[in-house]
Amino acid sequence: MPTEPTADQVWRMLLSGQFSWEKDRRRFRLFPARHRCKNCNAPFDGIGALFARWAGRGQYKRNPRFCDF
Repeated sequence: MPTEPTADQVWRMLLSGQFSWEKDRRRFRLFPARHRCKNCNAPFDGIGALFARWAGRGQYKRNPRFCDF
């Protein structure tokens, strides 16, 4: 059973180029929203926020510019 990667592993993949948010950014831009995550473009308001929260991309409480991915 695959496990969730840790935060260190995610950052290592991002900085080495093995992981990209481009696929998520394209998918999330289809939903209209005024406020979005600066990394993955997940919407924080409107109808798209329901889909983003369902996908695990709710607004991060400590910094509202980013999602809690």
